[in-house]
Amino acid sequence: MPDRRKKSTIARHTSSVERRMRSLLLNKKAASVVISTLILSAGVLGMGIAVLYWAYSMGSIATRTYSMAEGNSSIAIQERLGFEWTDYSSSTNNITVNIINWGYTNNVTIAHVNLLDSRHQSLGGYDQPTLYNLTTSETIPSLSITDEGYCQLTAPTSPLPAGLYYIRIVTGRGRTFDGSFAVP
Repeated sequence: MPDRRKKSTIARHTSSVERRMRSLLLNKKAASVVISTLILSAGVLGMGIAVLYWAYSMGSIATRTYSMAEGNSSIAIQERLGFEWTDYSSSTNNITVNIINWGYTNNVTIAHVNLLDSRHQSLGGYDQPTLYNLTTSETIPSLSITDEGYCQLTAPTSPLPAGLYYIRIVTGRGRTFDGSFAVP
């Protein structure tokens, strides 16, 4: 008798397990939950990859921009412009500024020239004045190491009153160099 009870208990449990397995396999709700979880997980993973790619791109752009700025700054530090002489001609109302590149950087360009009075008040600014070779008077785009050049500026008033004047040259890399001249 005890064997029969064991067999009937085992049979009951087996049929119960079979019923539960059948209900899990045939249950549409369980399958839709799994599928929706997979779809949501795939969407989150896809968005995560997109955000990661975007962040990497922004970081790469920022690194490149920073590297270029640092490179230009280190080159700008090596720029040196010297004023050889500055002359004002009252007959033509022109100021001729002769300069030399005595630094360690080639391709020094002049972005802006500012004329200041003795109190350092601006009398006028000249954007990208034409630069000429000192010996040949040909137009040149920039000064290489040890090159000499000049630029001519038209004075803001004719004639310039007697006094001390300052010239401030701003290079293409942002360095400033000051010189002075006197009008008798």
